[in-house]
Amino acid sequence: MSSRRLTKLIDQEVQGGLLRKVITHWGLLYLANTIALFVWLSLFELHDATWSELFGAAIERYFPVIVVSIALLPAFLWDTIRLTNRFAGPIRRLRSALANAARGEKVEPLHFRTNDYWREIASDFNTLTGTKSSQEATP
Repeated sequence: MSSRRLTKLIDQEVQGGLLRKVITHWGLLYLANTIALFVWLSLFELHDATWSELFGAAIERYFPVIVVSIALLPAFLWDTIRLTNRFAGPIRRLRSALANAARGEKVEPLHFRTNDYWREIASDFNTLTGTKSSQEATP
């Protein structure tokens, strides 16, 4: 079995929910930082400035930070998908094996990839069904 995954989102409900949370938190962080920046500028640096002057000063000073942060968001989302695949994949395989067992079908030994979470679930499932995977056979 190849260790390279072909599917990016294994469980769209769970992983999509986590991605929406990351994006929401990212947006709230930007909103909070923007408010803090405007408060800082108006209280400590540009006391008598108009809103347009405050906005211009904020953009002038922090534009590179904004661009870099926005450019990094896709990398954070991609890494979140890769991380969540490590638990969504095993649960998907377990659910499939449980469904097969419930239908009375022959169940093959369950095994997860080396870097997946919850590898002990596969071992517990294999003990329950009386199957042994090649991963479990070697010490």
